Amino acid sequence: MYLKNLTVFGFKSFADKTSLNFQPGVTAIVGPNGCGKSNVSDAIRWVLGEQSAKALRGGEMADVIFNGTDTRKALGLAEVSLTIGGVDEEHLRAAGVELAYNEVTLTRRIFRDGGSEYFINKTPSRLKDIQQLFMGTGVGRTSYSIMAQGHITQLISSRPDDRRAVFEEAAGITKFKSQRKECLRKLEHTDQNLLRVQDLIKEVKRQIGSLQRQAGKARRYKQFMVELQHLETQLARHQFDILTLEIQSRQESAEKLRVEMEISSESVVRDEGEILQLRARLAELDAQITTTQHHALELKAQVGRDESRIAFNEERLRQLEEQNARALAEITAAEERHTVSTTELASVTERLAASQSALDQHRGVVKERRDAQEQVERELQRVQEALRKSQSDAFATTQSLTRSRNEINALDLQKQGNLVRLEKLAAEKTQLEEERARLEQRLVEFETNVEAEKLGIQTQRGTVEERQKRLREIQVELNQAAHDLDALVRPQAEKRSRLSVLEQLVTSHEGFSAGALAALKQSQSVLGSLTDRIRVPDQYVLAVESALGVNLQLVLTNQPEAAEQILADLSANKRGKASVAALALLAQRAPETTPEPPAAELGTRAASIVECDDAVRPLIDGLLGRIIIVADVAAATRAWRDTHGAWDFVTVGGDLLTRHGVYAGGATSGSGKAASSILGRKNQIAELKTQLEQLQEQINEASRRKGSLQSEQTELQATLQQAQTQLRAQEVAIATRQGEFNALKNSQRSLIQKIENVGYELKNLTAHDQEGLAKRAALAARIAELESTEQGFLTQVASQTASLDALRLQRDTAVAALSESKVALASEEQLCASLTRQKAPLEQRLRELLQHVQSRRQEVSSFVERKTQYETDITELRRNIERVNHEREQVNVQVGELARQKTEQEAAVAQREEQLRERRARLTEQQKQRGALDVELAQKSMSVQNLRERIQQKYQLHLDDIRSECITITIADEGPPKIQTLTPEEMASAGVATDWDTVAAQVTVLQKKIDEIGPVNLVAIEEYEETEQRFTFLSTQNDDLVKAKEQLLEVINRINSQTKEMFVETFNKVRDNFRILFTEIFGGGSADLQLVDEGDVLESGIEIFARPPGKKLQSITLLSGGEQTMTAVALLFAIYQVRPSPFCVLDELDAPLDESNISRFVRVLQRFLVHSQFVIITHNKRTIGMADVLYGVTMQEHGVSKIVSVKFHKTEEPVTDHTPTPLVPPPTVPPVERKEDAPHKREETLEISTAQ
Repeated sequence: MYLKNLTVFGFKSFADKTSLNFQPGVTAIVGPNGCGKSNVSDAIRWVLGEQSAKALRGGEMADVIFNGTDTRKALGLAEVSLTIGGVDEEHLRAAGVELAYNEVTLTRRIFRDGGSEYFINKTPSRLKDIQQLFMGTGVGRTSYSIMAQGHITQLISSRPDDRRAVFEEAAGITKFKSQRKECLRKLEHTDQNLLRVQDLIKEVKRQIGSLQRQAGKARRYKQFMVELQHLETQLARHQFDILTLEIQSRQESAEKLRVEMEISSESVVRDEGEILQLRARLAELDAQITTTQHHALELKAQVGRDESRIAFNEERLRQLEEQNARALAEITAAEERHTVSTTELASVTERLAASQSALDQHRGVVKERRDAQEQVERELQRVQEALRKSQSDAFATTQSLTRSRNEINALDLQKQGNLVRLEKLAAEKTQLEEERARLEQRLVEFETNVEAEKLGIQTQRGTVEERQKRLREIQVELNQAAHDLDALVRPQAEKRSRLSVLEQLVTSHEGFSAGALAALKQSQSVLGSLTDRIRVPDQYVLAVESALGVNLQLVLTNQPEAAEQILADLSANKRGKASVAALALLAQRAPETTPEPPAAELGTRAASIVECDDAVRPLIDGLLGRIIIVADVAAATRAWRDTHGAWDFVTVGGDLLTRHGVYAGGATSGSGKAASSILGRKNQIAELKTQLEQLQEQINEASRRKGSLQSEQTELQATLQQAQTQLRAQEVAIATRQGEFNALKNSQRSLIQKIENVGYELKNLTAHDQEGLAKRAALAARIAELESTEQGFLTQVASQTASLDALRLQRDTAVAALSESKVALASEEQLCASLTRQKAPLEQRLRELLQHVQSRRQEVSSFVERKTQYETDITELRRNIERVNHEREQVNVQVGELARQKTEQEAAVAQREEQLRERRARLTEQQKQRGALDVELAQKSMSVQNLRERIQQKYQLHLDDIRSECITITIADEGPPKIQTLTPEEMASAGVATDWDTVAAQVTVLQKKIDEIGPVNLVAIEEYEETEQRFTFLSTQNDDLVKAKEQLLEVINRINSQTKEMFVETFNKVRDNFRILFTEIFGGGSADLQLVDEGDVLESGIEIFARPPGKKLQSITLLSGGEQTMTAVALLFAIYQVRPSPFCVLDELDAPLDESNISRFVRVLQRFLVHSQFVIITHNKRTIGMADVLYGVTMQEHGVSKIVSVKFHKTEEPVTDHTPTPLVPPPTVPPVERKEDAPHKREETLEISTAQ
């Protein structure tokens, strides 16, 4: 494995794409300070995966992107590509690279927005792939393959634990440690998953026990429900069949009574028809009398109207004369205005024709002058293009000349600056010493302040913990308050929903017949229903409802005419039947004679407990006046006997005993508070409103409590946040002070380094002056050549400028002439438009005057016709008045005759009405009987409907779809009853029948069992099965995780054993090599490596001990800079002897070494050239002398690094005194020739090329 090529673009000072080709052996990179030599080392370190911006001498990773100069813009990305040859197949597989050859190009790219990309052979990859590629090879961002002067110091002065990384890389265990770290991470992840799975298994076990019980309950519930549904639906079908037969029987009786009623109704209708005919004749006589009287009045009024019309026509004749005179005057005036307008129109037409002719002439002139101007513009543009090119050439020449002059000035200034710099160096050293003293004083002050701030942090942390505790208490109280509020809101919502339903039922009059609903909706004269106007206490609701019966749906109106109209509308529209009460008619009814009321202890009069207004009271007294409310049916029977059947009795439960001795009643589906109770709804609404008001007060109180807690929580959170902010600020201040303290320590070390650098800088000033003189001479010759070229361009620019000025004058003249023509054209266009606008109104005025004259002439003709008509009307009206007066006398005689006939007809109507009253009495009795049958039918039908709805709601089955079955139930001594379904034929052959009482009893038993089961989770069966499956799955997962954990532990133990063996072996070899090399490099002395904790080989740090000749054994940190460097070199090459790195980058590693140590360094370095490739960044001539390829880094453009390469062709020569002789001496300015100038020179010369 060896370095083959490095390509840099946009990385630090390398703004342009730059390539460096590496050869086997030694490649040296030289150049002055600040030119960007170390950027090459940073680029190699960065492309190998360095993630620390600080290690790359930056503050953040984006700092490696070229940031621009005074003449160049900053770039948006940086890219480095490193080509490595000789990569073996094992490392390629480790990085996931499948190649048929052993060359790899690594590319890393970073963008200014922070985005980063990695490539292996132009294929996107991960940082991990690149790291795995070099694991165990000694190559990497943190390995010993890249070593700079600062890194040597860091290696020597770092903690023993930090030095271990270099030895691990040498031992080749970094790959194993990475695998061990990955295994530990997986093991931790496996432990976490195992904990989660075990927690889930515990929870699932608990759920399985609960769900198993729920599933058993659900299965029993389903079994009971199936049996209950079967029996209850069959029982309902049986009851349905019985009720259907009873309804049919009642319907037959009702039909027979209906026929009798029809006969009676026909008689009544016939009598009513005759009375209606008589009344019609009477009404006809009234109408004739009224018509005749009205006719007489009309005749009188007609006479008055005719007289008024005569006066009106005479007035209109006078007005017509006046209007005729005005019309003739207007005609004369309009004819005069028409003559004047005609003259004006002729003048405007003539001027418009002249203007249009002039307009055409002006347009031709404008076109000619525009063509001339465009021709001048084209010529002007051509000359301008030529002038711009000449100016550009002249400007480019001037820029080159200015740059050359600036370079000479810069060289002169640099020379002056060097002289000034020499004077300032001594003052700078004194200043640095003073600054170091001040830094030491500040370090003492920082330590004192930090201790005081730590005490303040402890106090503030106690405040934060106290407020956090109170916040947790408030959160518990808030949760309880929210729970209490929810417990109130839920019943409130339920009651509101119930109230809304009841109000809708009341509003829609639910339970009313279709006829009653139609009557309530269609007539404006309806006052409402009887139910709307009364209120009954809860305990009497069923009693009053039973007593009123269908009268609950009684529609109230004021006048009997309105009642008649309602019934007529219902009959006409066939919208059902309704009962209507006229309150005004009831107020005129004579008081009824009621029997002596029973004793108070027997019961309560129903009318007395009903609350209503005065208007409805007569109706309530009539309906409930003879009804007594008693406790039960037995009490009703005793009271009926005591009163000899003079009163009706109703029980509190709704059972009725009439005066006729008829009992009515039975079980109901609810109580008076049920939604089906018409009267009970109003009571429930009032009760619900009261309850809602109480709940609202409780909710308000709970909300206030919750709001108070939330306010306290918000306030406490704010103070807690403030305290936490203060605490963080104090902690940040401590950290900042610690950072400042470290910065001061670094500054102290930096000052010491700066003092050492002053001497080195003095040596370089003289060499720079000599280079500047040679460069100045070359620049002076270049300036003379550029000045001549610049003068030629300036002469050409002057000539072209004169031509351009002449053309611009021609263009200005053409533009002025064109503008003048355009102004004249616009003026003429405005005149033409103005005349056009004047012409149209004149023509319109002439048309209007002609229309006005014609209109007035038509009016004059009309006046003559109307005058004749008015005179004719006056004559006709006077004749008509005489005729009408004669007709009035005849009408008065006719009125007297009609009055006599009316008196005779009224006597006949009274006789027939008496006969009709008798027949209506018979019909009313029949209607009462029919009403009783209708009530009974309604009750039966209601029972059927309730049966249908109950089955539909409970089982979602239609009763009509249920087939009747024969059921036998066998009660066993033990176990559940045996239920068997038989066909009718099987029942007949067995001689048994269904015992419906047993079926009803079994339904009750099953319902009781279901109620005893309580709430049932019907989805528990499916949930139990799913949970069981989940438990099985989690158990399998738990077993897999346990097995995976055992495998990971086994792998970790195997890795630990192998890495320990490899590390111990490598450490012992490096230790032996280090002892030998240290003695050789120092010419004596001794050194040693020791493990800090030999009991923990895998984690122990490494301590370095060194004893240069003539000194005692001591820690390496106490050695001088040169001794530390040589010790580090000895350690570096001791590692190389064990595991040579394929290539090594040394960045000014030899800077602290003197001449004698440099010789030793070079001598040792040559030993490893066979195994490794070296890239050395150096200033030392001896080090440069051993290079095979030399790259020079320069900054021809300020802030931008360029590469100049030198390749040495050398011959083998014997080496004496163990000192390598440079193949070519490294003078300050070597006698070199450019490739492009002498491509065919002899092989012994140096070859220098600029790498772009």
